[in-house]
Amino acid sequence: MTFPTHRLTHIAALVIALAACRGAAPEPTPAPTPSSIPSPSPATPSAHPAAAGTLHWTDPAAWRRVTPSSSMRRAQWVIPGDGPNADGELTVFWFGSGQGGSVEDNLTRWYGQFEQPDGRPSSAVATREHRTAHGLDVTVTRVEGRFTGGGMPGAPPSGPREGMALLGAIVATPNGPWFFKLTAPHDTAAHASAVFDELVASFDFR
Repeated sequence: MTFPTHRLTHIAALVIALAACRGAAPEPTPAPTPSSIPSPSPATPSAHPAAAGTLHWTDPAAWRRVTPSSSMRRAQWVIPGDGPNADGELTVFWFGSGQGGSVEDNLTRWYGQFEQPDGRPSSAVATREHRTAHGLDVTVTRVEGRFTGGGMPGAPPSGPREGMALLGAIVATPNGPWFFKLTAPHDTAAHASAVFDELVASFDFR
């Protein structure tokens, strides 16, 4: 049987195309783009358990320990003064391991609760020193002026009082800082200063 010339041409083209397809290499699979490559999961930091033990100290015999007025307070004393409205107060705070803020943060807050008659910031007139008590680092500070009220979390609000003073100690312990804050009229704080220093010297972690 004889095929027309145009049919032969069509069949020849079809055969050539099939042969080309059989010899063609498969297209490579495209590499994943950076956005499709999963990122490694960040490691979860391990928790640091609080050290065994707690802070101990010797109660001053001349001060009267009372029931803390707030659940935030770990201990509380009345500092006896000479005359009406002359008593002072010492409060102790501990918020847990790694809690409570830095020494600088707390000193800034304490100084901010006092105003000076000449308008200077209380940080400019406050005294500050570092001590060691049974291996513990202690920052001790003293400042005087017009107490504008406030305090650490859990402390009841109070109004401004003239002629006040603050004795403070921040103790670095293996399970977090402890805060000792004494506020009292100037004369009461002056009389309590030596006893406060004895209290600081008695700090011991065990």
